[in-house]
Amino acid sequence: MNSRPCTTMRGTPLASGETVMLVDERGRRFLKSLVAHHRITIRGTVLRCDDIIGGPEGARVGEGEPERFLVFRPSHAQLVPEIERPAEPIFAKDVGAILVHADIRAGDHVVELGTGAGAMSIALLRAVGPHGRVTSFELRADFAVEARKNVATFQGSVDNWHLVVSDAREGVDVEGADAVVIDVPDPVPLLAHAAGALRPGGCVAVYVPTVLQLKEVRDAFAGSSQFSLAETIEILER
Repeated sequence: MNSRPCTTMRGTPLASGETVMLVDERGRRFLKSLVAHHRITIRGTVLRCDDIIGGPEGARVGEGEPERFLVFRPSHAQLVPEIERPAEPIFAKDVGAILVHADIRAGDHVVELGTGAGAMSIALLRAVGPHGRVTSFELRADFAVEARKNVATFQGSVDNWHLVVSDAREGVDVEGADAVVIDVPDPVPLLAHAAGALRPGGCVAVYVPTVLQLKEVRDAFAGSSQFSLAETIEILER
């Protein structure tokens, strides 16, 4: 088994176990895993992983082969569309808004209600860093399996992520969290549990794709004495 620590830093040499993005001369992108002593084949071009491992991002690889590629570590925005997922993830434009408006920063403890394929979990782990924590709750065991696989593949070995397979409507055994992120079809029953998990002054971010869901959430916030300063944000990307 190949794995990499979540503390891989920008500017460090590429390592075995990392996922990299290979870009051909026409701008087409390919996500591949680096495994020592293995090879990557793309349309007849054979790339030795050992020639990439230990090298820098931005290097051009494939000298003497039919095609040459630039190699980079993928950004979260480049990564999410490629993740195998049983449910629709939160894409980059919305992830950025959640991180900023919920004021999620390095060292925070964040609770995630609704993990899906783990795309948001990866973004949260990157945001809180090695000194922060992410506690995720997922109702469906099959989704949890995919989330664990994707986090291991694209974030590496992490000891600051705790994934709980349970129904968060029955309770969230967390206190003092800095933020709660909710992405489930019916978020309203989770709001009271989110409030109980937060520290005073913490933030809850609720992601909903429809206007009807938005109205239900806003009505719930308006009728609750546990929350204040509610905002609604719609993100358009051109």
